[in-house]
Amino acid sequence: MTSTGDTLQVASTLPGFPHTFDVYRPAGATKAIVFLHGLGGYSWQIAYDLGLNSMMTTPTTSTVDWDWLEQNHTIAIFPQGQIPAGSTSPTWSDYVQNSGADDVGFLKALATYAKTQLGVTEVSISGHSDGGAMTARMWCEATTSYKAFVSLAGPMPSKTYPTPAATCTPLSKAPYYAVIGGADTTLQAFSRGAIQPTAQQISVGLTNSILVSEWSRHRDRATKVCGTAALLVPTSTPTYGETWNSCNSQVRYTVVTNADHPIESLQQYMGVQMLDLIRGFVQQ
Repeated sequence: MTSTGDTLQVASTLPGFPHTFDVYRPAGATKAIVFLHGLGGYSWQIAYDLGLNSMMTTPTTSTVDWDWLEQNHTIAIFPQGQIPAGSTSPTWSDYVQNSGADDVGFLKALATYAKTQLGVTEVSISGHSDGGAMTARMWCEATTSYKAFVSLAGPMPSKTYPTPAATCTPLSKAPYYAVIGGADTTLQAFSRGAIQPTAQQISVGLTNSILVSEWSRHRDRATKVCGTAALLVPTSTPTYGETWNSCNSQVRYTVVTNADHPIESLQQYMGVQMLDLIRGFVQQ
């Protein structure tokens, strides 16, 4: 239900960038989260997938879940990726795809806009699939712009993707959480088999090159953030899969055993709404 002071901005822009973005701004919000859609997706689509927009189309005041936003004192920002020349699919420049736009510069400017124009004290970022890979690039290259980073079904690429390379050194030691489905058929389509799992990795469910590579990234991220390499043995093993926590849970990696690529599948098999999972991590 909309309260006095709740406002919806649709298709806003920033000077110097072609991107548009939607802002769901509840009264009294002190924090913001930027959400990045996947390859071929739209700003309103990931809002729908996360449950913040009740219709799978451009939001209106009546379709926004203001109750969740007000309860969590959180502004939700949904930017729109660009369509590269010769394509029909909106995307991000994350070393897997190339939108043809300066997405890093835009997302840095968007974080500044949220802090200066929307009056929030901190901004975090999360993305799904290609948006998750873009979230990883932002952790590498614009860590100081955002408080925390959450990637859903979007492994961390490198400039040599799909060939593995050294994990980046971020500009600051920001929290990072990666959630990937153990039965993700979309990510498997990108796998080139460059990394072969060991028997120990197979024993904890890391049975394909995507998951093994992302676990290696998790280990590297932990080393970058707190100087301690993660152990292969998971720190928790709930029924939905394994989680590896490092750096006092500031660096986290979860494999949801039976989940496929979509947000809906991650939610189904993990038993938690991704929106609540993201909010819980960024507010710690």
